[in-house]
Amino acid sequence: MERYVVIIVSLTVTIATVITLVIAGLVLHKFRVNFYKKWKFHPFDRDECVGEDMDYDVFLCFSSEDENPHGLRILELLESKGYRVCYDIRDFRPGLILDNIIQSIQRSKRTVCLLSTNFLTR
Repeated sequence: MERYVVIIVSLTVTIATVITLVIAGLVLHKFRVNFYKKWKFHPFDRDECVGEDMDYDVFLCFSSEDENPHGLRILELLESKGYRVCYDIRDFRPGLILDNIIQSIQRSKRTVCLLSTNFLTR
């Protein structure tokens, strides 16, 4: 009889612990943006390219056919924060566009693409 009580108590504690951890994980996931803002922590603040010779912090890619004011605003915001941004109109070298895109991606820590219908059809 005592053996069954130990098993039941052990299972109850284990199940309660698992349920508590799952609920805590879901709450943290749901409120992660508020968590990042309050504690001034962001998961992308880490620099994975330490020691690598990268020319740019970010390659900003969007369709020139859009005349996208959002892209230009993001470009200005990133550069005002001190990030080195590769912007195609300004930073591409003369030559094939595909070669420039490949080189820009390889020389940048991150790539940000603003997707639009024009971007996808191009």
